[in-house]
Amino acid sequence: MRNWSEDLGKFEKFLAEIDIQKYSQLKRIKTVEQDLPKELLPLELFYHYYWNTTDFRDYDEIFEIYWSQKLNPHIYKFIKKFFYGCSLQFVEEGFKARLYRIWMSVLTQFHFQYLWNSLFVEKLVSYAELDAMGIDAILELGGIKVGIQIKKVSYRREASSRRFTKRQRKYVDVVVEVPYLVVNTTELEGKLKNPRVKEHTKAKYRSTLKVFNANFSKLDNGFVIFKEDYLKHIHDIVLEKINSLGEGAKITYDEILLW
Repeated sequence: MRNWSEDLGKFEKFLAEIDIQKYSQLKRIKTVEQDLPKELLPLELFYHYYWNTTDFRDYDEIFEIYWSQKLNPHIYKFIKKFFYGCSLQFVEEGFKARLYRIWMSVLTQFHFQYLWNSLFVEKLVSYAELDAMGIDAILELGGIKVGIQIKKVSYRREASSRRFTKRQRKYVDVVVEVPYLVVNTTELEGKLKNPRVKEHTKAKYRSTLKVFNANFSKLDNGFVIFKEDYLKHIHDIVLEKINSLGEGAKITYDEILLW
C-alpha cells in the first residue's frame, strides 16, 4: 500500500523545484504540432517516473530518455513523413517543446490524483492506456465507474466540448470534468489597477481571481496546484449526483467551478 500523503509531499516538493523560467523559450516553439502516433506518445514514460513510482526526473533528463528510446525507428519515420530535408536538431527542438507542454499538463493531472488519493478512501486508478483515450483517472463509487477528466479553462468560460465516446463507455459509466483554471493572475491584477479598463470588465476579473484564489495555489516558481477544499467540493458534488446520473452522463466543468 502506498503512503499517498507522503508521496504527495514528495511530488509537491518536486513541482516547486521545477525551473519553469528555464524552459520559457519552449512555449514559443510550435514546429511539431502534428498528431503524434501511438508509438511516439510519452505517456508511458511519464507514468513510470511520476505516477507508478516517485523516481521524479527533471525535464531535461526525461526528454533525453524519450529521445534515445524513440529516435530509431519511430522519430526517423516521423521525420521522413513530415520533416524531410530538415535538420535533426530542428526536429529535436520541436519535439522538446511539444513534449514539455504535455509534461506540464500531465504533472498538473498527477497533482490532482496524488491529492485526491491522500484525502479520500475512494482511490483514483490511472494508467497510460486509459489516459490516451481521454480519461485521466477512474474511481468506483457503489459499483459505478466514474471517469475523471482534467479540463483547462480560462476566464473566457469555454463551452464544454469533449464528447463521451463509445470507446470510453467501455471503461466508465459517467464522466466528471474537473476544471483547472488557467489565468495570468499578475496580468489580471495589473488590469484591475488600470483606469482605462471598464468597471464591468474589472468585475469579471475580480470574479476570476476570487475563483482562482479559492481553489488553486501558485507555487513560488509559478506552477499552479489544486487546493484541498476544492477537491473536497468536487468529491461532495460527485457523491451527491452520482446515483441520479444515467449511463453515459457527464458532470460538466461549469457544474463544479462556481463563478
